[in-house]
Amino acid sequence: MIQWYPGHMAKAKKEIEEKLKLVDIVYELIDARIPFSSRNPMVNEILKNKPRLVLMTKSNMADSNLTKKWENFFKNNGQNVLSIDSTDGFNIKKIVPMSKELLKEKFAKEAQKGLKPRPIKGMIIGIPNVGKSTLLNRLVGKKVANVGNKPGVTKAQQWVRLNKDLDLLDTPGVLWPKFEDEKVGINLAITGAIKDELLKVEDLGNYLIDFLREYYPNEFASRYDIDIDCENIDLVRKICKSRGNIQSIEDGYRLLIQDFRNTRIGKITLDRV
Repeated sequence: MIQWYPGHMAKAKKEIEEKLKLVDIVYELIDARIPFSSRNPMVNEILKNKPRLVLMTKSNMADSNLTKKWENFFKNNGQNVLSIDSTDGFNIKKIVPMSKELLKEKFAKEAQKGLKPRPIKGMIIGIPNVGKSTLLNRLVGKKVANVGNKPGVTKAQQWVRLNKDLDLLDTPGVLWPKFEDEKVGINLAITGAIKDELLKVEDLGNYLIDFLREYYPNEFASRYDIDIDCENIDLVRKICKSRGNIQSIEDGYRLLIQDFRNTRIGKITLDRV
C-alpha cells in the first residue's frame, strides 16, 4: 500500500475547500490513460453539489476506443465529461460552451436580478502531472503557468483571466493519503503522477510488461522488434540489446517506462472499463 501525501497537498486541499464558494464550476482533470486511477476519491466529498465538468486530458496518448468507453461510462453515471488534449488543442474550444450550458440557469437568475453578464469563474483541480498547467497555457494562448513532466510543479493557487468568458483558478495537484488498491498506485507511478522513487523500477516494469503482453502485444513486439513470449527478465535483456548501448537491467526497465510515457510503444490505456 503506497502512502504519499506531502504537506503542501494537505494545504492545497484546505485552500480548495475555502475557495470553492468563489467559483461557479469546477473542472476536474483526469488522465485519459488512467481515468479511474487518476480520480481523487476525496473530490466528491470536497465538491459536494458544485457544478462539475470532467476533462479527460492527454487523450492523444490514450487508446481512443477505450477513451470512448470511459466517456460513456461517466455519462451513464450522470457526469458531464469531455475528452481533450491541451498539446494539440483537441476539443479545447468546447469547454466554455459546455460550461455555459451547465450554468445556464444560474446566469439566467442573475440576469433576472439585474446583474450584468460576467465571466464564468472556474477552478481547475486534479492529481499531480495530469496537465492542469498545460491546459491553462493552452486556454490563455501563452505561458502563464509552469509546466513539467513530473508531479508537484504547481505549488500555489493562482487566478488567471483567460478572456471575457472565463476566469480560472489554478490549483496544485492533490492526491489522497493512501492508495488502498495496489493497481491504482502502480498506474499513478507508471504515468508519472507520483515520484518514481516510491516504487522499485523492476516492480513497475514487470507490471507494465505483463499488461502490454496481455492487452497490446502487437504494439509491444513491434516497438522493440522482438519475440515477447519469454520470461520478463529475458524480455528486458532483449530490450536492452535492441537499444545497443544499455547494459543495466534497471536501465532497461526505465527505458520501457519512458517509452510508455512518451507513447513510443503506442497509444495505451492502463485502466480498463
